[in-house]
Amino acid sequence: MTDNEDVGLKAALCNFGELVRRKRQACRWHFRELAEKTGIDIVALSDVEKGAAALTDTERETLCEFLGIDIDAFPKMLRNERKKAATENVETPERLREAPIVDLTRYRESWQKTTTLPRD
Repeated sequence: MTDNEDVGLKAALCNFGELVRRKRQACRWHFRELAEKTGIDIVALSDVEKGAAALTDTERETLCEFLGIDIDAFPKMLRNERKKAATENVETPERLREAPIVDLTRYRESWQKTTTLPRD
């Protein structure tokens, strides 16, 4: 897995977790009630809402169906976030090494023209 895919996965997990949390709270359910109704462990539900872990495909489909979320919501989020991460300039150590060095003389010249020196 590349860095961009990892960033995309983390962002998709956070977005999906936020969506699940909002739906659960809109229904005024606690973790225990949702766990009993879906058969998914309370700790797993908490991790999903925090964006710390993903459920299995079956558990995610069950949760989505129960909360009224599109079953393909997570794969769509994941695809979009990976595209976003691939197109953005993510500053990885490799990219920083490849970055050109800034020529400060050009900036210094314009600065010197606009700045007055102190008088004695």
